[in-house]
Amino acid sequence: MNADTHARTASRRNHSFRDAWIVETTTGPIKGHAETGVVAFRGIPYAQPPRGELRFRRAQPVEPWTEPLIADHPGDYCAQYRNKSVGWVGSEDCLWLNVVVPNTAARTGDGRSDQRRPHMINRNARRPIVVYFHGGSNVHGSANEPLLTGQYFAQAMDAVVVAVNYRVGILGQLSLNYTADIAKADNTAHTGADGSAGTVSTKSATRADSNPGLSDLVTAVRWVHDNAEAFGGDPARITIMGESSGGAMVTALIALPELRGVIAGAIAQSPPVAMVHSPAAAGRWADRARAENPGLNGIPAMELAHLTERLNVINDEYLEFSGPFAPTIDGDLMTRHPLAVPQPSSQEPHDERRKAPTDDGTPAANIPLLIGTNADEYLVMRWERMSTRAQRARIRRLAQSIGGDAPDILAEFYRGGRTRAECGRFAGDALFLASSLQLASRWPQGKAWMYRLDMLTPSLRLSGLGATHALDLPLLFERYDSGKGPDALYLGGHDQMRATSAVMQSRWKNFIHSGNPEFPPFSDGFATQIFNAGEHTAEDPSGELRRAWSDVDLTN
Repeated sequence: MNADTHARTASRRNHSFRDAWIVETTTGPIKGHAETGVVAFRGIPYAQPPRGELRFRRAQPVEPWTEPLIADHPGDYCAQYRNKSVGWVGSEDCLWLNVVVPNTAARTGDGRSDQRRPHMINRNARRPIVVYFHGGSNVHGSANEPLLTGQYFAQAMDAVVVAVNYRVGILGQLSLNYTADIAKADNTAHTGADGSAGTVSTKSATRADSNPGLSDLVTAVRWVHDNAEAFGGDPARITIMGESSGGAMVTALIALPELRGVIAGAIAQSPPVAMVHSPAAAGRWADRARAENPGLNGIPAMELAHLTERLNVINDEYLEFSGPFAPTIDGDLMTRHPLAVPQPSSQEPHDERRKAPTDDGTPAANIPLLIGTNADEYLVMRWERMSTRAQRARIRRLAQSIGGDAPDILAEFYRGGRTRAECGRFAGDALFLASSLQLASRWPQGKAWMYRLDMLTPSLRLSGLGATHALDLPLLFERYDSGKGPDALYLGGHDQMRATSAVMQSRWKNFIHSGNPEFPPFSDGFATQIFNAGEHTAEDPSGELRRAWSDVDLTN
């Protein structure tokens, strides 16, 4: 047992929880607590704290412990800048996860669990498991967000819900083992026309591995798989789920041979699928980081969080499509671009319990995929305080950075970004819609389902936010008081929110339990399920844009 885990167990050994909530895991006993309708285990370490010699390295399995770990609150944020009111928070000891299990053993008359009557976790329940990855542009965010507490979502899904904390910014989302010169020399060996990669042989002055943050998620998913039954979960029915950059982590993970046979399904909400680094891009950004501060291995974590923000400012000038922080096609952990989907060698049938496909050697996970976007992802842009003229210049540089037909698409479908709204629509479609449509189109036939969230409350309509980025989260997690919930309800609209929540949760639950949301797959005429209080199926609602973006190579 390392010192951190020992402190967490010994200092809270006299906690007043009953032993009924103790679960035995492969790493040690864990004691949870009752919350409304669930039993929660919060702040479980799944890997060693990545500091000292482990900074910038891939995640290492957590050392086992023997005393019960009191899992009564989440761990720390990974070092990051939160916002102006909160400032800089977190540390490097941030590789932990929360597990929330529906508590249906005892019910009161109003349908809520009676917290006065503790009950054992039913190891034989074999509920499906959802492993959720937070968003935050790969630079901020946490499983500790109020929006992601999970108790309402776990009950609505009748599933074990796991929220994973992982390294963000320069600590986890930049492969510092690269340099621009070496990556340039080796690039032909790393990336081909299909987005595949060869063996990485680069070294830099920084002690680092490629893809440390992605390795966090691999380690977490494997920990969940190994301990699923302890929490009453089914290890053969693990669905990974994420929104925004968390959704991009989902699409990256399903491209990894490492997790073949572990993941049974994937839900990617508003994912910037193409947010991936080539070795050359990783090398450029690694060199920029070292130019800002050469001693990356030795400086305090909070200085690295400051450096993360400085690199974001630099990207406002360069406007590289994938940005400074993204997984890297390193030829080792990540062997291909998520959009370079090889066709599986066979169409493996799933039985009624939706067993995870076994590993037959193909790199593509032949699994069900639920993917979609919100109608107005980026109407209010990151540059909203800029003049329209400045926004237009930025959006044109973004189109040039994407390359191919992107500048022509900007001119034809978005009038060259003449207005703020057109700039926002182009940015949202380029980052989220185009790559989602491409991935769904390339996924094995009948295994991908596309959705679009169109819901507009009075305040969303009048404010100009529209069906904005991250609006899906308060709807699915039933936390109208968090995230975009207050913006949506400022002028009323509760009935509309509740109705939209109900239909989306029903479809997500179907998918999590059976691998099919029970609406037509995308391969049926590019069918898309539209959510707005009710729901309906539309045939190819983004047809013109889909065709325009289909030939743009987003794997560069």
